[in-house]
Amino acid sequence: MLKNCIIGPGYPLRGGISESNQALQKAFCYNKNESIIVSYSLQYPKILFPGKQQVIDNFDDKLGGVTQIINTLNPLSWFKTAKYIIKEKPDYVIVRYWHPYFAICLAFICRILKKRSLFIIAWIDNIEPHESVPFQKYFTSFFLCYCDAFLVMSKSVKSTLTTYYQSKGKKIITSPHPIYDVFGKAICKHDARIKIGVQKKDVNSKYILFFGLVRQYKGLDLLLDVMATQKIKDLNIKLIIAGEFYDSKDKYISKIEFLNIHNSVLLYDFYIPNEDVVNYFCASDIVVQPYRSATQSGVSMIAYNFNKPMILTNVGGLSDYVSHGQDGYLVDVKVEAIVASLVDFYQFSREDKFVQAIKQKKSRYSWSSLCDNFNKLYEDEKKK
Repeated sequence: MLKNCIIGPGYPLRGGISESNQALQKAFCYNKNESIIVSYSLQYPKILFPGKQQVIDNFDDKLGGVTQIINTLNPLSWFKTAKYIIKEKPDYVIVRYWHPYFAICLAFICRILKKRSLFIIAWIDNIEPHESVPFQKYFTSFFLCYCDAFLVMSKSVKSTLTTYYQSKGKKIITSPHPIYDVFGKAICKHDARIKIGVQKKDVNSKYILFFGLVRQYKGLDLLLDVMATQKIKDLNIKLIIAGEFYDSKDKYISKIEFLNIHNSVLLYDFYIPNEDVVNYFCASDIVVQPYRSATQSGVSMIAYNFNKPMILTNVGGLSDYVSHGQDGYLVDVKVEAIVASLVDFYQFSREDKFVQAIKQKKSRYSWSSLCDNFNKLYEDEKKK
């Protein structure tokens, strides 16, 4: 039996990275491994966090295995973190990395751990952030120096990682983001639509979903232009927007009014609690991700959980998730391309065909496979 330590956000911190760390820990334990999470007591200072809050409301810690130590602004906590991990005696350490803000903090922790000969695997979401920051390459390079191996979730991230000389000679594994299974089982569309407040007279309409934090790179403005086209209006398609705004909300509201599509848009501008996620996905016919850039997508993995077809733009790692025309659509970042896919989806009643294809495809995105890949990285190193 192997023991590992995951350095990264865990409950009660909210968000997809926290959710996936928890899911990985749960999978390790299910597979007879021991796993702990060392999380943040302070993840972001308020001035750097664009959302309303960083933690889950009314959190009841029933899972255990999460210790909140790391304060990204307090170097004393970094030494305390390393000391705690060394005391726990893991076989290896997994470090979650997605933004250069964390590079200095994590590099110092890893530097101390390496002095105790602990094997360190960086689990990398993004090598470069979606919105660039000053000195990002320098900070990321500093962190990469103290890692022994890397696991990434898309070919695009691997390609970027290999441009850093700190990755040379170190093993890199690509393992896709697994399917989220913490949001419950699917429910029927009618019930889901009633639960999110759709009026009974509209419950049988066509609904598409844009889900998750609203940020510039995710292209919601592009999707609003889609909704204003005559072809979409003729099909009487309605758009569900569900997620907190990390970008200026006012500019999107102004655009909705300017395009005169307010009667076709259902706006839920807040962070969606786990227990309500099922309602928004199951209320929709198809999930649309009109991203301008991407590495991998947790939203896509939620969609897979609920057997929802997707329209994805052909950027970054999104192309790994959809086989165009078989279980969804992979399109250019253009209004007319998204419109054409929606017209094809509804006019030719593709939903049932796509859902069956998704059900057959889902098995490749398992948490167990991800656990095996982490263990393999460590065990291959032991054989050297």
